[in-house]
Amino acid sequence: MRYQSTILDADGSRSSLVLEAPDEQALHAALRDEGRILVHAVPLDTGEETAGDCALPPRRLLLLTQALYEALDAGVPLLNTFAAIAEQEDDERVAGMLADLGGRVAAGEMLSEALEQHPRAFPSIYCALVRAGEQSGSLPQVLQSMAGFLEWRLEIAGTVRQAMIYPMVVGLAGYGMVLFMLSFVIPRLGEVISKIGNELPAASRYLIAASDVVAANVLWIIAGSVMAGIAFFVALRTAAFQAMVMGLLGRLPVASNVVKTLAIAQFARTFSVLLNSGLTMTNALQLGAASVSLPDLRARIEDARDRIISGARLGEALEAEEVLPPVAMSMVKVGEEAGRLPITFERLGRLYDREVKDAVKKALGLLEPIVTVLLGIVVGGVAVLVVMTIYSAMKGVGR
Repeated sequence: MRYQSTILDADGSRSSLVLEAPDEQALHAALRDEGRILVHAVPLDTGEETAGDCALPPRRLLLLTQALYEALDAGVPLLNTFAAIAEQEDDERVAGMLADLGGRVAAGEMLSEALEQHPRAFPSIYCALVRAGEQSGSLPQVLQSMAGFLEWRLEIAGTVRQAMIYPMVVGLAGYGMVLFMLSFVIPRLGEVISKIGNELPAASRYLIAASDVVAANVLWIIAGSVMAGIAFFVALRTAAFQAMVMGLLGRLPVASNVVKTLAIAQFARTFSVLLNSGLTMTNALQLGAASVSLPDLRARIEDARDRIISGARLGEALEAEEVLPPVAMSMVKVGEEAGRLPITFERLGRLYDREVKDAVKKALGLLEPIVTVLLGIVVGGVAVLVVMTIYSAMKGVGR
């Protein structure tokens, strides 16, 4: 079995090597006979889930990128950096992945080649940027740009999640209130009214019949609702379902402006980082399109790339496919003429950062009263039907 081993040599220095031994105890004994001490060992051949199956959360990927940048900027070898981070890692799968990366780098692989062996942890755009940084000799600067980009993505994701809290809480509260009335309040009211024996309006009869069905299956309804919620959030992690949801939101009146502005901000930010890293225009457009969450804009960017391959200029291609708004297009054309496209898209990214936050605030300002009114209509409608039912029953008693 192979182990990514951190070793304390006799002179007090530390080294990190990939060594083979039957088990960790045998490795410890062999090094002790050589006068060295095994500080830490991570098995690379576990026979279980491979390190390539280990995904990194966005925040952990950001921290790893920042650590790699700081190490390279300070002149620390990547091998020692991976070993140091692996020692501090609590998750064994992540530690094994980091040890595997260190072992591959120690064996002579390029960092980008090592990262490509772990596609769930490092997306294709990440590997492409690292490869470009290695080829241009500017890997520390590329890692710094990527760290800033990942931090921006986390900030935007936090803004969107915060915007969704209010409608989700209000919607769940309204759903729970209606479910409580249909499963507990109205069935008991129906029992009382049935004893009176008076004729009720059709709406009241339908309401009581629906409440009987809900009351008889309330546990199944609750379980089904929980399972549906879990299934929704699990499916939301898949690219196909995300594209479907974003396409749907892009057609809704309140959400469309937020979704479109967010997609433009994603493209501008990503394209800026890709161009700054030294990628070609066509490769940058291909990877930039893949990072956009809105399917319609992604397709337009891919069509613009095809136009560039056919000989068109960037500004002409983006304008023909209506990828960017007119103001942004004018900035792109000026930047292209001046040979300052990376700086232009960096400025566009900062501009649309503010636009996204403003769009979220405006959407929330409209969404809050809309959700409140819809909740009032649903709950109020049920309450009105209950009052009508009681009134009709009491009116019959008065006769």
